[in-house]
Amino acid sequence: MFSRVLVPVDGSPDAGVALHHAIAIAREAGALIHALYVADSKLIESAYRIASSPKTSAFESNPGLSGIAVAARARLADYGQRTLADAHAHCVAASIPCETEYVEGVVVNVILNRAAHMDLIVMGRRGEGANWAGPQLGSVFEAVVRHARIPVLAVQAEIRPVRRILVAFDGSECANAALKIAMRMARHRGRSLIVLTVDDGLPGRHAAWQSGRARLAQQARPGAHCFVSGQVSGEILRLATAESCDLIALGAYGDRRFVATCFGSTVDEVLHESIHPVLVCR
Repeated sequence: MFSRVLVPVDGSPDAGVALHHAIAIAREAGALIHALYVADSKLIESAYRIASSPKTSAFESNPGLSGIAVAARARLADYGQRTLADAHAHCVAASIPCETEYVEGVVVNVILNRAAHMDLIVMGRRGEGANWAGPQLGSVFEAVVRHARIPVLAVQAEIRPVRRILVAFDGSECANAALKIAMRMARHRGRSLIVLTVDDGLPGRHAAWQSGRARLAQQARPGAHCFVSGQVSGEILRLATAESCDLIALGAYGDRRFVATCFGSTVDEVLHESIHPVLVCR
């Protein structure tokens, strides 16, 4: 299922929980973890820009500022290497193979570049410097979820075992990918699976429900399939809570891809409101 798992780490609580989930997945799949720390080049460049500026509104240029900028860069590198060493130690303690990488660059670009060689990204919804509280997702997290070509597992600062999986299924290609991964995950450790199709008034929902039922029937141990009417994200969140699910899996976009890309989507709403880890698939 997954052979290489990318985990961006930054020392934040959510990144620690992401590593915990990645270790659990790697143990089941026999996968390698790639722990990545990205030193934000924008912060580094800002420090040097201030140091080399002839004047700012607050003070005149001072040769000592160059030394401060260099020291700041060194402290960032030291913090990054210690963060990676801690991640590596956790993997070793769990007998999971792990490789680490420290990179200076634009955080989103580096993550997406490394993702091209991975099978899964596991990351926290809130990073060390993220602000994930407005109507839009945090900049780094949002960009990764929207542009990564591989599944992204988004977690929050809570560690809980995955025993019950909810799959939102609308018959789209991405939803089929989510169901495929969830079915594989459900075969481990006696996990149960619930497949949910929401009739939101658009055509094809009943056909999607029938398709999901047929896919689920192919399992040696069938799960449950629900067909309800309502607003999609609201029903996903309601059922996840009512059924005490530990993971929500859904496609990155459904049959309204253009609208979802431009104006927000079910994925955005579920990511904002869910108290559970969310697996976004393509």
